[in-house]
Amino acid sequence: MKPEYRQAVSKVLHYINQNLIADVSLETLAGVANYSPFHFQKIFLTAISETPKQYVMRLRLERAAHYLKVFPNLPVFDIAMGCGFSSPSVFSRAFRNYYQLTPEEFRLIPLSDTSAIAIHFNKINKAFVTDNSFFPTGVLDNNTDAQDYTIITPPPVVKAFNSINIACITTTLNHPESISFAFKSLMQWVIPNELHTLNTKYIGIWLDTPFYTSLDKCRYLAGIILNEELKSKKDIEIIGMKEGKYANFSMTGNIESTLNHLISLNHHYLDEMGYEMAEIICYEIFDECPAYKPYDHINKSLLVPVKTRKR
Repeated sequence: MKPEYRQAVSKVLHYINQNLIADVSLETLAGVANYSPFHFQKIFLTAISETPKQYVMRLRLERAAHYLKVFPNLPVFDIAMGCGFSSPSVFSRAFRNYYQLTPEEFRLIPLSDTSAIAIHFNKINKAFVTDNSFFPTGVLDNNTDAQDYTIITPPPVVKAFNSINIACITTTLNHPESISFAFKSLMQWVIPNELHTLNTKYIGIWLDTPFYTSLDKCRYLAGIILNEELKSKKDIEIIGMKEGKYANFSMTGNIESTLNHLISLNHHYLDEMGYEMAEIICYEIFDECPAYKPYDHINKSLLVPVKTRKR
């Protein structure tokens, strides 16, 4: 693919990340890329193996699937509106077409029943759901008596964090070293632009998880925390982490271990602390640069946005 096409698609992907529930019509996205709708759709399909419409719909439905499970008391109407659908009926029809279940049916199926998940949800990453050892027993069913959950040591705390700006590039988790590769590419931009210092903080951002998204489509941002205002440049996206309260804990381990810690945080620790997730996103700040040391061997501080749980 021509470099200018790759840069146009990257720019559009960044735009979608920031505007998923807003206007992401083909015409709007083609305007962002500065191509005609017809030409842009061909470029996007070649690069992503999905049309822009299919890509946006999948992201919205996968977000909705997360919301249905993570926020069991959130009305379907609110989920539909919060994921960019024009009405609950449009959402329900699209969800059923994609998952072969209504949103209400999807919400009721136990997540720990991995065989049922694999059968019913062909869109889910079976490499994870068919491995019964991956999901701690009882934790995914909100069983507060369950003891078989990942222990977070020391336990998570809730802290207030200021907003930060992050320069990052997008990758997917289709390869064991995808995160390392992404940080190496990032450093090729960071160093010439003189943004690297001894105090540079490296940050990863989970936009998707392999529960409802296949690894080759799981979006992960590899970035650095900026100390100055910068505008987006070519393949680099500038995003912000919002000021607010975050559940914070440290750990070292591979991707599966990170996800297990996040499952345990959401289904065990947060409830006891009187909090719930405020947004389905996770930031991880690395003690060392993942471009030069394997992800599995680096200590990282995980931040998950939270809010006070409603009684």
